[in-house]
Order: sequence, then C-alpha cells, then structure tokens
Amino acid sequence: MRAGDAAPGATSAHVSLHVRLAAAAATGAALFDLSRGRQASLSIAGAGLAAVLAAGGVPSLRVTVIGLIAAWAGYLVAFSLNDVLDRRTDAESLRAGKARPEGFDIDTAFSRHPLAAGKLTLVVSVSWVAGLTLIAAVGCLLLSPLCLLFFLLGAGLDFVYSGLRTTTWLKTGVSGVMVGCGGVAGWVAVAPLGRGVLPVLVYLALWEIGGRNLANDLSDVASDASVGVRTVATTFGMRAAARANLVVGAAMVASVAWLQMPLVAVLAALACGVWLVVRPGVALARRPSTTLAARYFNHASVYPVAVLVIAVAGLTIERL
Repeated sequence: MRAGDAAPGATSAHVSLHVRLAAAAATGAALFDLSRGRQASLSIAGAGLAAVLAAGGVPSLRVTVIGLIAAWAGYLVAFSLNDVLDRRTDAESLRAGKARPEGFDIDTAFSRHPLAAGKLTLVVSVSWVAGLTLIAAVGCLLLSPLCLLFFLLGAGLDFVYSGLRTTTWLKTGVSGVMVGCGGVAGWVAVAPLGRGVLPVLVYLALWEIGGRNLANDLSDVASDASVGVRTVATTFGMRAAARANLVVGAAMVASVAWLQMPLVAVLAALACGVWLVVRPGVALARRPSTTLAARYFNHASVYPVAVLVIAVAGLTIERL
C-alpha cells in the first residue's frame, strides 16, 4: 500500500459516517417542517406580546428564558400534532396535487407534510410530539399552573380542529381560540388572569383566522376540495373567502388599538398592520388567487413579531 492510500476499512467507515450524517440531517429537516419551524418560531411573538403587556415591559430573565423554551416547544407541538392527526388527509391532498406554493413559502423550509409524504415514520413523529409536549408542559408548570392549563387547552383544541376538517368551515373559529390560548398562557405566566388579557386574546384569535387560516385555505383550495376538506374557500368560493379574509384581517389590525400600549406604539402598530395585512388583503380581495393568498399569508405571519417589537420599544421608552 502506497503512503497516503486510505485503508479499505477506513474508507468504508468514512462512507458509513457520511451516510448516517446525511440521514440525520434529512430527518432533522423533516422534523423541522413537520413542526413548521419557521411559523412556530414566529408564533412565539403572540405569547411574548401577552407576557410583555401583562408585565408592563420585558419580564424577568428567568421568566423570559423559561417562557421562550416553553413557548417554542409548545408551538412546535401545535403544528406537528396537526400534521400527525391529519396525516391521511394530507397524503390524499399530496396525491391530488397539493404542492408548495410558488415563490417563498414562510410555512415550509424543505418539504410540505413530511410525515404524509413518507419522509418520516409515525413512530418518529409521535415521539417528537411527545418529547416536545413534555418540555412545554414542564416549562409552563415552572411558570404557572394556569399557564400549563391553557397550554393543554390549546392542545386539546388542536384535536377538535383536526376532527372537524371535513365537517365544517367553522373550524377556523376553533383555530382562532386555540392560538388565543397561547396568548393567555403567556399572560398568566407573569400576571393573574383578569379582564386585561381579553384584548390580547381577541387580537391573536383574529390574527390566526384573518392572518393565517383563511389565507392558507385559499392557497390550498383546489387540493382541499378534491379530498373533501371543508373551509370557507371550498364552501363559499375563493372570492367570498378573500373578502372574509380582508374583513377579519382589518378587524385584527384595528384590535391593536385595544392593546395596553402607549399611544405612539399603538399608532406605529396600526401603520405596520396597514402595510403588512390590509394592503395585501385588498389586493387579494380584488383578484383572488392562490399566489396572492400565499403572499398575504407570508406578510401577515410576521405581524405579531412587529407588534411585539413595537410594544417593547414603546413600554421601554415610557419607563425612561
């Protein structure tokens, strides 16, 4: 053997390691999209906004760190559990032609519905959901028993939502309450439950319905109709769904005025909402299409992050 030649065993081990690493990376990417990692990360802003408004500023370091971990795990649970429960319907939708929207899709980094597409096994997916649920539950319990209660309530509503997928378009209301529960969980992590949480609950529920749910259903109207999924778009048509989306989206932006923020922060959040939600919502209502629905969805998904940043800045300046 010449100097520099690799031994056959070493080459085989190197190839085996490369294969294992590639398989691990593929599984990690699939789990990320099972949980809609980007959307789950953005959703943390809802619970964060509730906590900031309840505390009148950024909570303590302990609450912030535990809250971030619990909220991230909790939202990963919400999205991955939905895909686990809907795996058969999602598989039918994929066979019917459901594909990733054209252009950038904030909901999908690598592949849509990886469990339904066969890129994950059910055992791995359920184990992933169970592990994340444990992390979220422990984190919520460390913050407040009520926080844990609202996390479990939100998870329960996820089962209800999935159970209604082929029954009624009214399930969109269930999704709104489910996301609102995440905001309430953020509130009770730092403050007692009271009427002050109602504006946050309303804002987040409207955001889920008019910012994400209706628009997402619009972008999937053809595949949903082919497998019997009942949505506003499949029941009443794209034009009616686009108009409903605009009305609810505009109401969501208007509800920001009810949040307990300084006036300058409210005005900034309203202006941001007009740009991110109302403007693309008007375009979608004028020309309903799956492409514009996906574009609207992408813009509206980041709105709570913008409101959170504005709220933190406004409350911090007010304290100075």
